[in-house]
Amino acid sequence: MKAKITKRTVDAAKSGERDGFIWDTDLKGFGLKITPAGNRVYVLQYRLKGHAAPKRYTLGKHGSPWTPEQARTEAERLRG
Repeated sequence: MKAKITKRTVDAAKSGERDGFIWDTDLKGFGLKITPAGNRVYVLQYRLKGHAAPKRYTLGKHGSPWTPEQARTEAERLRG
């Protein structure tokens, strides 16, 4: 699913039987992972040059200190 990741989007995200993802429409590779236990984790997905498989970097779990805005800022910094 794609949507702008905001506090409202994060709070409304529902867990399922498997990990679910919401990918941000504004920043490529930035997303929210929702685990079956209901945990919400910010991630950055990227590809290294010459490698077909994408890699995922965990930014942090939603909540103090990670808000959607702080996680997006960190993802932008890491993307360089």
